[in-house]
Parts: sequence; structure tokens; C-alpha cells
Amino acid sequence: MKTHYLLGRWAGPALALLLTACAPSYYLTVRPSEAPDEGHDGHQRLLAEVDSVEMILSYAHQRGQELLFDAEVRNNSTRPILVDPAQFYYYPALTPAAAAPVGTPVVLQPRVAAVDPEGRLTQLAGTLSTEDRKATGMSGWEWLTIAGNLSADATAKKRKETEQQTYQRKLQYEKDMREYDNSRAQHAEAADRTARELDLWQFSLLRKALLPPGEKVRGYLVFPVLDQTAQLRVSTPIGPRPFSFEFEQQQRPY
Repeated sequence: MKTHYLLGRWAGPALALLLTACAPSYYLTVRPSEAPDEGHDGHQRLLAEVDSVEMILSYAHQRGQELLFDAEVRNNSTRPILVDPAQFYYYPALTPAAAAPVGTPVVLQPRVAAVDPEGRLTQLAGTLSTEDRKATGMSGWEWLTIAGNLSADATAKKRKETEQQTYQRKLQYEKDMREYDNSRAQHAEAADRTARELDLWQFSLLRKALLPPGEKVRGYLVFPVLDQTAQLRVSTPIGPRPFSFEFEQQQRPY
């Protein structure tokens, strides 16, 4: 398998959304282990080819506790190939190969699986359904509050409720109803955020697909962050084809 280094930048249509997640007090730099110096745009792409199938991989950025890589797969073979990001992973190492003494093997930790886009989409769809229901519906407690207020109105004279008691009861009722309204508004905001996240995973991530001959597919690969990792040996098997890319990771303060 031949690996080539390419310099350039891929513009992602959802880059603004990808950069919105919260970040720690430091950021991680990730670059190929054996690449030339950074180009004018700071991105370095790796190209690997196995049996007429090409894969291009480039580190994009960190988003919260996840690392995103730009990925493109080109099927130049004569048969369809299955691209399944759920089968991708990386082996982390605490010491980069360049820093290890000559002859000392780099000790790799247990492999870290890529985030499965299909599983994340199922999770997000469930969350969106729940938040949307809570944003537009009424809880059992709200129904009880309304029923209790109607009952209190109907029995006020029988209970010889004073004007002050009625005023205090109505005041509490209005406060409770405002809290229910505020809760619906919060769930509406959560539903909106979840809907945007769902769109991101549907249209900007590399998805599981059967790729016909002569076609290509492109999107982001997502991996969990391991802050103490110094080396990432990314493996992206496509059928029997073993694609492997090595990156080094460093922590840098803001």
C-alpha cells in the first residue's frame, strides 16, 4: 500500500456547526507522523490505494470530546465496495514512534472504535422525538394543576374561601403555569439543537454505503478523544482492503 501526502483544505458545508461544541482549556493538534511541514492552509492529507480503491484522510478539528477527520473513498475497481465507518478504529499509543528509543516497539493501547453514524442517528432521532413531544404537549402535572384550579374555583364558596386566599391561589396558579411554559420553551430549544445535530450527521458524516464502481463518497469520520494519546494509528478497513494511517497528537494551551 502506498501512502502519499497532499496539502490542501476541504470546505465542509456544516463547518460552523462542527465548531460550536465546547472545548477544554487546551486544544489538540493532530498531524501525520511522517509528513512534510504544514502547507499554507495547515492541512495535510494522506492518500492510500489498495486494489484500485483509494482513500484520502485528513485531520479536520476537535469538536468537544471527539476528533473529526475528512475522508473520501474512491472506488476505481470493477466491483461494488462496502464503506462502513462503524468498522473503523484507531490504536492509541502514549509515546510517539519518533520519541521511542531505536529498537523499542511502540506499545499500543486497546483500540478505539469510530462513532457509528447510524447508531448516533438513531439516538438523535429518539432524543428529537422526546424533546418535540415535551415542547408541544402537556405533562400530567400540568393537567393536575389545571384540574385542581378548576375544582378550587368551583368549590370556593362552599369552602368559604376569602378574597386574599383566592388571590394567593391564583398567584400560585399563574406561577405554576409560567413554569410549565418555560419548560416547554426549553424543550423547544433542545429540539432545535437536536434537529441541527441530526441534519449534520445525516448529510456531513461519512455514512454506511455500498459504493458502485467509478463512484466516490466523502464525509467526516468521528473518533472519541483520548487526551493523553501521542500517536493514533487509524485503521479504515474496506472489505478485505487494509487501509492504515498514522497521526501524532499533541496538547497545546490556548
